[in-house]
Amino acid sequence: MPGLPHPLFLLLLLLLLPGPPRGSAQPFPRDLVPRSTVGLAATAAYPRFGGLRGDNATEQLGLDFQRMLRLNGTLLVAARDHIYAFDLGQDKGTLYPERHLTWESRDRANCAMRGRLQDECHNYIRVLVPRDARTLLACGTNAFSPLCRIYQVSSLEQEGEDVSGQARCPFDAQQSIVALFVDGSLYSATVADFQASDAVIYRSLSPGRPPLRTLKYSSRWLQEPHFVQVLPYGPFVYFFFREVSVELRAMGKVLVARVARVCRNDSGGSARVLERRWTSFLKVRLLCGLPGDSVFTFDVLEAVTPPRALHGRTAVLALFGTQPNSIPGSAVCAFYLADVERAFEGPFAEPRGAAGAWSPVPEDRVPRPRPGCCAGMGPAAGISASGDFPDETLSFAKEHPLLHGAVAPAGGRPLFTRTGTRLTRLAVDTGAGPWRNQTVLFLGAEDGRVLKVLLAAQQPPMGTPAPGDSDRDPGSEALLLEEISLYDPRRCRGRRGASRVLGLELHGPGRELFVAFSGCLVRLPLARCAQHGACRRSCVAARDPYCAWVPPAGCVPAPERLPELGVGPWRWGGSQGATPGVGEGPREREGEPGRAPGPDAAPAGVHGPGPGPASAAVSVPVPVLVGSVLGAFALGALAAGLLSASCRRPKAPPEPPPPPPPPAPRLYPVLGAPPEAPPELALEPRRGPHRCLEPAGPGPGPPPPSGAALEELRQRLHGAGGAGGSGLPLPPPPGPGPGSLNRVQPRAPGPQRRDVPPDSPPPPRRALAQRHSLEAGSPRRAPALTRMHSLGGPCPARAPALHRSCSLKPPLLPKPLQAPAAPGWP
Repeated sequence: MPGLPHPLFLLLLLLLLPGPPRGSAQPFPRDLVPRSTVGLAATAAYPRFGGLRGDNATEQLGLDFQRMLRLNGTLLVAARDHIYAFDLGQDKGTLYPERHLTWESRDRANCAMRGRLQDECHNYIRVLVPRDARTLLACGTNAFSPLCRIYQVSSLEQEGEDVSGQARCPFDAQQSIVALFVDGSLYSATVADFQASDAVIYRSLSPGRPPLRTLKYSSRWLQEPHFVQVLPYGPFVYFFFREVSVELRAMGKVLVARVARVCRNDSGGSARVLERRWTSFLKVRLLCGLPGDSVFTFDVLEAVTPPRALHGRTAVLALFGTQPNSIPGSAVCAFYLADVERAFEGPFAEPRGAAGAWSPVPEDRVPRPRPGCCAGMGPAAGISASGDFPDETLSFAKEHPLLHGAVAPAGGRPLFTRTGTRLTRLAVDTGAGPWRNQTVLFLGAEDGRVLKVLLAAQQPPMGTPAPGDSDRDPGSEALLLEEISLYDPRRCRGRRGASRVLGLELHGPGRELFVAFSGCLVRLPLARCAQHGACRRSCVAARDPYCAWVPPAGCVPAPERLPELGVGPWRWGGSQGATPGVGEGPREREGEPGRAPGPDAAPAGVHGPGPGPASAAVSVPVPVLVGSVLGAFALGALAAGLLSASCRRPKAPPEPPPPPPPPAPRLYPVLGAPPEAPPELALEPRRGPHRCLEPAGPGPGPPPPSGAALEELRQRLHGAGGAGGSGLPLPPPPGPGPGSLNRVQPRAPGPQRRDVPPDSPPPPRRALAQRHSLEAGSPRRAPALTRMHSLGGPCPARAPALHRSCSLKPPLLPKPLQAPAAPGWP
């Protein structure tokens, strides 16, 4: 681009080039810095429970926490040989069970004979599931002989007889188990044998329906699974777990996250295929990773929340970790259940080739109705029961339980990441803040800390969701509000790894969180507003949605509902990521807390009149704003460059300055002036036989005659011609002309010759004019340059034009200047 500076041109290229595509290399997110750190000194006063008073076994072995369940205002805690019931309405400064039951094993002797340690031969309560509003199901290991019972919630009294716990409860306390009652049936996922080799997803306790289970000893169905969560959604029941991948077997023992589903109305296959086995069992991978050229995945599933409303859609939040032998790290991803359902409609996977690589099955090979669908619904609407499916469909479902592809997280990336430590448990509050549109995560770590993370705000209750809001990435707006240290080994006894957080139970109405370790239970308030005291800036800058600034009380827990106008001034600090207007009111300048509000401020000093159509402002995302600024700058720079290029033309080469006009020849000297000696002449060598004649020195010549003198001379000459009849013509006025260039002029000062114009051809030689003499008595003019006749006599003649040139030839001796005689001379 002519005329455009190079730096500006390069900047334009950089700005106009397209950015990196989605999924290209991106930097790994840095860990968030906590805005507040709470140490053990500050949490030492929180109430803790480590066992019954006077219980020697608890004092020696610890609590051995197993599971928590919040039901009807009661917190039920299952541990070793005991179930504790805590009243959630009791004083928050205490934590002691209102009632409890003791359920010890009676077969400890046989357990020891099987080669187990004495400490392992207890009854660890691993299942605590509500059956209905007044009863619950509890199952324990019972010294490696699982057993289940029905208890009343109010009194913890047993109902009915004992029930076998096989396939409903694991044999070992270290093995995983999830269970849930759906439609009067118990759905459980665990191991069904003493060696833990038979993993099973089991449905039982169904009145009038046979029990169903997964295929036995099939690595395609389940391969060393660790079950995390079970929940119902639509006509299906979903199971979340991690297992050893069969499709990545070539890479070694790789753990992957899965979600499986079965139909609620599944009654098993026919007598030929899948009898008393699931006909609708399918599973697909859950993918939680950082996008880029090479996706960094978190594959170890640790925890999954129940369904929550996230950005107006039903979703679950899941906690993932890295592989056990890799760098520790964790991430939280959200999955919309609609996306999970859509993934089960994808292609099936099967191994192909000698290498065992898994690839999708062509659609023309999939039988109809499609395997995995529920009888009487969708493609199988014409089939009344699952046993009526064609054998081809049942055989295909038996060999192809895995689907190709994976479920992508909401927003395409994690909501929160943490490196250097492994997070173990997750609890979420999606209704935090005065308008209940804030999402707060509580994350338990293996080193005894609890992280409190504020995510992006959801749409306000009165607002309209923006298009594409559910697909935006809220992870970049997360804030790590607090990092709380809770585990104190002096007050919480336990076995090896006792600092690992094993359970989190959120009690929203009481603004408290119950944190469970292996040896104790801690009652933790959701916020520590009092630590900010009377400092308004500290209270608001904490961005805690559970705190508010209310003068003169200071920083106090925020009200659960919006205060009515006129109740009193308050200000909510948790406005990060909220809808514009939330937490904002009449702005106060620093140092001017009593400044009167403007005309548009809410009355009675209420900060944050609440979002609505009238008060909502337009919010521009930061990426859009930055892109607009860069685009405007690029367009402006491009327009300036094009305008500069069109206006500026290439510069022409500099022309040499015009030669100054040669001095006017002096025909006659000034009257009355003394005669001057002619300047000395010097001859210079010239190309060829000619020579250059120029003055020997740069001395000044006689001054040119003035205008009055020339006029007087002209009159005298005119008069003399008229009187004597000589007929002497008047000389032409002085000035540059061809005739004047033939005279030899004195050399002008300076390096440039003024007798001949530079870069011009020599003028033609002209004959000398006829000599005329002046009358007697006339002033004698100064002698001009004379030249000698060839015979030796002097003859007046005009000097030829002088030529100057450069020659590389050696100089020659000067020769006398020859010129033809003037007319009239002999």
